[in-house]
Amino acid sequence: MLPGGNDGGTDRLLALAILILLAIACDDDRVPPTEPAAPRFVCAPDAVSPLLASKLDDDDGDANPLDERFPFVNDEDDDIADHCWIEDESGTFHLFFHTEMMVTPSHIDHYTTRDFQSLSYVGTALDVVPGTWDADGVWAPHILQYEDTYYMFYTGIQGRGVSQVQRAGVATSTNLHDWTRLPLNRCPDTTGDGCVYECNEPWTTFSEGGEYDRQCRDPFVIWDAATSRWLMFNTSKSLNTAGVVTVASAPNLTDWSGAGYIDATRRLASGTTAQQTGGQCENAFVVKAKGRYFLFFTDWQDEEDEYTVANPRTMAQYATSPSLDVDAAGSANWVYRGYLPDPGVNAIEIIDLRAAELPLIMSQSVASENSGVFFRRRRTLRLKCVTFTEDGRIQTEMFGVPADSTVRAIVAP
Repeated sequence: MLPGGNDGGTDRLLALAILILLAIACDDDRVPPTEPAAPRFVCAPDAVSPLLASKLDDDDGDANPLDERFPFVNDEDDDIADHCWIEDESGTFHLFFHTEMMVTPSHIDHYTTRDFQSLSYVGTALDVVPGTWDADGVWAPHILQYEDTYYMFYTGIQGRGVSQVQRAGVATSTNLHDWTRLPLNRCPDTTGDGCVYECNEPWTTFSEGGEYDRQCRDPFVIWDAATSRWLMFNTSKSLNTAGVVTVASAPNLTDWSGAGYIDATRRLASGTTAQQTGGQCENAFVVKAKGRYFLFFTDWQDEEDEYTVANPRTMAQYATSPSLDVDAAGSANWVYRGYLPDPGVNAIEIIDLRAAELPLIMSQSVASENSGVFFRRRRTLRLKCVTFTEDGRIQTEMFGVPADSTVRAIVAP
């Protein structure tokens, strides 16, 4: 009997009430169960990574937006090829690439992602300006941040077909959303803001004015600390009529002049493997790794493609150099190294996710069936982890969600 003289039934009821209250108190003290943590992305042969695709359009008006197949069907305004990535201060990654409109001039589109599982369409980042040096198309953006400003280098197109003129321009932004062409023009006999360079150099055909001679596209800009100057890598047409990477330099980001070209990027009878064939080098991208510089480029005229060779390797190739030095004699310090290990891709870009304790990420535009993941729909992007060896070779493996994961992945904080 409990103190107070109550009978047994009352005592039992009171004891039961106390037990219930204790149970409730214990439940209150327990930590609620948590949902399993979303896995980090991994680099593994069996990692699962979706192809990053842009919005669907139907410019040819046949009610089938999925008939876009590069290069056979010219309905590619949602085709991701010449692209660039940049991360903002919040950890959001921004993707920019130029559309390929059938009738109206191309423009540069803007997408974002935080998880690399899908892309969110933002809108048009940069469009043409009628009557100016880039009235007929804007192509191939490359964006860098310098101090508090983002600089978008891009190709401006004037004219159509064999007589078109390609030049390099610059627009700026402080938020990656609102872009304004620099209020200057460094290109002779042109009008409009933003034009900063044309590839009119002794080693190019730019001044000759013949069919497709006035090429100057796909700018990539990097700071060379060894010489305290900026370098701009473009594609132009060399004197042997093959495409070549030409390089300009500037003490700032506006006053560019020719610095040299890289023989290792053009078709050469005296070269090795694919350097002896093809001839249309494009999409330069430079990254430093293992104490040397790697220059990626695409040669879509390489004979080892899916249309002429049963088992081709790839159109994406690279050269290396111990420095960023270039000269007017062809820059012998740059050595042709051959193919990337992944066939069927082009327009290579590198994303730095070192904060997530991952290797560098290679963003590949999937260009043909040889990639293993190409569909009849237009080109999409595939991400792979990339590592560089001491002897200048490149290795890749899949970047994505662990194969046994059922949880949506997120980029590591």
